[in-house]
Amino acid sequence: MRIGIDCDGVLRDFITDVIDLIKEKHPEHADKILTPESWDWEDWLPFWTDDEAEKFIFEDNYERLFGSDANIIPSVLEDWPILKAWAIRNGHELVLVSAQREHCKELTTAWLQRWGIVFDEMHYTKEKWSIDVDVLIDDSPEKLDIFKERSVAYGQPICMRQTWNTESQKKYMTIDRLSDLMTRVFG
Repeated sequence: MRIGIDCDGVLRDFITDVIDLIKEKHPEHADKILTPESWDWEDWLPFWTDDEAEKFIFEDNYERLFGSDANIIPSVLEDWPILKAWAIRNGHELVLVSAQREHCKELTTAWLQRWGIVFDEMHYTKEKWSIDVDVLIDDSPEKLDIFKERSVAYGQPICMRQTWNTESQKKYMTIDRLSDLMTRVFG
């Protein structure tokens, strides 16, 4: 089985890092940050327009948010070696399927290497449905829905539980951490 795994929100603790960086660089906004309940910046960063949030994240601070200083989701440190060994033992392939922007791809690859996260294949694409995987673990409601509708392999979406994907949790199998894959999906 080919298991597709997203990066941000599944491996990298991107949203937490964004929030922490805003608090550090713009303490005047610290008490205005809302709980992220969508991927729309303006919904939980109401003090900025979408363009201002995009500039802060993807222009002014992308090296910090996507580079070696970016944080890993804590459970991934424990789960990755177990998942990797399980996949090898059972003949599964772990495939990165991540929609990184062009200037963040190299940083993401280096970040994965830093944490010892090695995939059998890596694909950077916004068209995740076009990658031949049997399941896709993702946190993005939009990506999960499109994958369900268009997957070239008729793959199944698996939702990584986050505050911004509560509706997806009702529609798709949902996991709380990577190790859940071994028991909930393949148990």
